[in-house]
Amino acid sequence: MRGGRILSALVALAASALAVSGAYASEAMATIPAGLYHPFQRVKAPTASGDPVAPPQPIASFRLDVEPVTNGEFLAFVAAHPEWRRSKVKRVFADERYLRRWSGDLELGQGDPLDAPATNVSWFAAEAYCKARGLKLPTTEQWEYALAGTAPDREAVRTRSFAWMAQPNDARPAPVGQGLANSFGVRDMVGLVWEWTYDFDAYATTAESRDPNGKDSAAFCGGAAAGVADPSDYPAFMRYAMRASLKADYTTDNLGFRCAGGA
Repeated sequence: MRGGRILSALVALAASALAVSGAYASEAMATIPAGLYHPFQRVKAPTASGDPVAPPQPIASFRLDVEPVTNGEFLAFVAAHPEWRRSKVKRVFADERYLRRWSGDLELGQGDPLDAPATNVSWFAAEAYCKARGLKLPTTEQWEYALAGTAPDREAVRTRSFAWMAQPNDARPAPVGQGLANSFGVRDMVGLVWEWTYDFDAYATTAESRDPNGKDSAAFCGGAAAGVADPSDYPAFMRYAMRASLKADYTTDNLGFRCAGGA
């Protein structure tokens, strides 16, 4: 027991030292090149040519964390920003599950390594972390564009997504960095944890137009599939559905984040 308390104290001291030096943030960021993003959802009205599918959207170059933010990085952040510690955070900014697997304000839980992705973190806390680095959460378009990578990556993304979604979540996420990097140099966007985006609540499937009462049941029928560019992209449906189910104060065991910035 005494040894455990000493180890926890050393971890807290190390986190504080990193925070003071400004080194708590990983500097491993990939530069995502400018390109065209193919939106998952259709435009609401047909174009002049009658094509209901949204045209490709230009995406400016930006930087994105190579891997999700880790427990160790977030521990150092809360050491430097006490208002985001588990016992201090305001309930309006995080629900009661915030950092629930940690043993204390500056102590990770048993079985939660420093290099595992930080989870049970709300949107507010994730954005505060990114802001402390001079960054922000990636937009949904940026995240999806980085995930897709170049053409050879796209089938691999679907294959890994199906394999991940077919299995129950592990009791604890594995350490970051074990997945293969895509053509943009980012990894662990699929197969480890879900991730927050800056505008996670800006995208939602809508009820079918033939249901003028707007009943929720229609949102789970054909109307959702009719509103997207590729109805066969089941993993994309799951990502957008996951985001649509969230609120900014929510935290879950398998939801992490990474930061983005200008090129």
